[in-house]
Amino acid sequence: MPIEDSYAQGFTSLDYGETPDLKVMGEGLLKIVRQTNLTYASATARNAAIPAPVEGMRAWLRDADVETVYDGSSWTVKSKLLMPWTSLSSLGSYASGFSAASPTPRMRKVQEFGSDVWELEGRIVCTPALTPATTTLGFTFSGGHRVANGRGYSTYNSSHYGTRTTIAADGKLSFSVPTEAGAVVTNIWLDGIRITNPAA
Repeated sequence: MPIEDSYAQGFTSLDYGETPDLKVMGEGLLKIVRQTNLTYASATARNAAIPAPVEGMRAWLRDADVETVYDGSSWTVKSKLLMPWTSLSSLGSYASGFSAASPTPRMRKVQEFGSDVWELEGRIVCTPALTPATTTLGFTFSGGHRVANGRGYSTYNSSHYGTRTTIAADGKLSFSVPTEAGAVVTNIWLDGIRITNPAA
């Protein structure tokens, strides 16, 4: 008697000692293929090979170097690297008194399920130190690396209080130190800043 797989995926196979049954084995193999990451030269080749895709199917496109997923109605790009990790110094300019520290402040751009996402990481050092209850411009992104609308984030700083980090549509990256910090701030970490749909 055919047995179910132990991962609850609906695959059936023959138990040891059973008489071979090509129908059972073939149907099980087809179910496995539907959930395997298939590889094609292009979207055109994929569409020709899979005229009736099933929700959950995945296919890698070699020409675009992207993984696509069929969501039940259309093929969607699961993830695509738009810009590798790049130092902020290559994407704009630091304001006076601000500079890159270790780890290097940088940004990358990816596309996830059809939406662009920009991510930042690294540490910026400021001299002189930032004082509580102030907002200071620390960096300006050049064209091509600016959001359509302002964004705001809470980031970690050297006084152990969250700093308000804002990114304006004109490319200005500013830092606001809360009054509660009670101490000057010399370091700001960008880790965790994730800009979704930057063009929106």
